[in-house]
This record gives sequence, C-alpha cells and structure tokens, in this order.
Amino acid sequence: MEMRHLRYFVAVAEELNFTRAALRLHMAQPPLSTQIRALEEEIGAELFVRDTRRVFLTQAGKEFLVRARAILAAAQAATEAARSASAGIFGRIALGVTASAMFTERLPRALRGFGRDHAHVEIDLQEMASVAQLGALYERVLDVGILRKPDMRPPEGVHLEQWYRAPLVAAVPEGHALARQEAVAMADLADEALITYPRDAGIGLYWPVMQLCAQAGFRPRVVREAREPAFMVGLVAAGLGIAIVPQDTRCMALEGVAYKPITERDAASTLYLAYRAADTDPHTEAMLATLRAVASAP
Repeated sequence: MEMRHLRYFVAVAEELNFTRAALRLHMAQPPLSTQIRALEEEIGAELFVRDTRRVFLTQAGKEFLVRARAILAAAQAATEAARSASAGIFGRIALGVTASAMFTERLPRALRGFGRDHAHVEIDLQEMASVAQLGALYERVLDVGILRKPDMRPPEGVHLEQWYRAPLVAAVPEGHALARQEAVAMADLADEALITYPRDAGIGLYWPVMQLCAQAGFRPRVVREAREPAFMVGLVAAGLGIAIVPQDTRCMALEGVAYKPITERDAASTLYLAYRAADTDPHTEAMLATLRAVASAP
C-alpha cells in the first residue's frame, strides 16, 4: 500500500463518484477503479458499495477513511516540517555552556536575541564542562559549545573560535586586609589561602590562575577546590580563602565578598565558541551569527 492509494481512496470517499474523483485526481476513471479494487483486495474488505446509480461507503470504508485522512495529514505535516527545518524556520539546537559562562552578560543577551529572531527554534541548553563539550560536539550531541579552552587539541572537525575575553578579578572576604585596596597585585596573594577550580573540571580557568601565580614568582597555597562558581564565591564569603574568578562573576553580589581588579594586564580568561567546521545546519549558523554579533557589541 502506497500513499497514492490512500489519496485515491479519500478522493472517491469524498466525491462518492468515481468519475468526479478521477477528474479531481487528473486521471482516467478505469485506472482509478482498478486501484480501488486492488486496495480492497489488499485490505481484505470492501470499502465501497457500488450500484448503477450511486457509490457509498461500507462500515469498513468509513473506518478506513478516518485513518487514511489522518495518515495523509501526518505525511503532509512531516513534509512541511522537514522543509521548514531545512530552511531554518523551526527546529532545535543543542547548546553546551560551561557553568562560569552563564555569568557573562553577553550570553543571556544572545539567547534572548536568538529566541526573539528565531521563535520557532527550541534551544536545548546544557551545562557541561569544557572537555566534555568537545566530545559531545564530535559525537553530534551538541551543535554549538561555549567553553574555556582546555589543555588538549579539539577532536577532528571541531573548530574553536575566540568569543569573549574577560578580565579576572580577586574575590576577597570583606573583612580581609586586601578588601580595603583599590586593586590587588598577584604578588599580594603569595601567602594567601587560595580557592581554585580543580584541574580536571575547570582547565580553562585553572591554568590562567596557575600561570599568573608563576609569573608573580610563587606557588599558590590552594586550600579548597570548587567546581561551581557559586560554590566558590560562597567559600570566599565564609572567609575560607580568596578566589580568582572572571569579572562577570561580580553579578553574584554575595554579602561578605569584595571583588577587586587584578593589576596584571594579562589577568584574563577567554571564552571560545566551539562547533563542527563542516556543519551547514541553518540553526547552527544562526546561533553562531547571534553570538558573534553580541560579542562585538559594546
């Protein structure tokens, strides 16, 4: 049974006249009658009662008509959905985001803009560590990733593009002597208890901090590790140490925490866009265009 057989049947069922149905289908009447007979034989039931004056549906025909219409409608909807998705009108995009990137005001702004301009595209936003995002992009679980550059080469076909470079700041307990300074030099932290990201989870922030300490001539005294920015700042508020975090983390105005600029000019961390270089999906291209536009805006 093919879709055309269903169309033939529905035309006859709606016209209740083989001649009119044939005209509607732009075909001759005898082949139409032959196709309907073949359909009845395949089903094993008569769908129409025919006499010299009229045609009408049997009970089996009435039941079949309901389902035939539903199948044809579903097929039409599937066709239109595929065409729309191919044209980028609606669909779904999977976006991976490292946790600290959510504090970057540019990202929420980009998501709002994309949602406004592509209202029929669902954004599947997934929090994911940077290294995991690279694997998910390679496996096509993600379409776009926003991550901090890990200490490894991306998988074949996955491209990294610098998106946004943010200054690093020192999150200091309010009662600490450094909280009274306008800015903090890395050398000021030589003897301080530091809270850092673990190497395996926060590579994109772990290495910049380690390098800044090395350039200032000291080995950091790490007393705590935290995977989540909110937990890290909470540890600072509790007076358990000082953390070096992206400037955008200041949006967490937690009582007991003072954010201080770091004087070193290279105290910064970069967020990257990651995507499959050969991917021409229109939703992916639209998301990347939106993210790039937001990054270049003031």
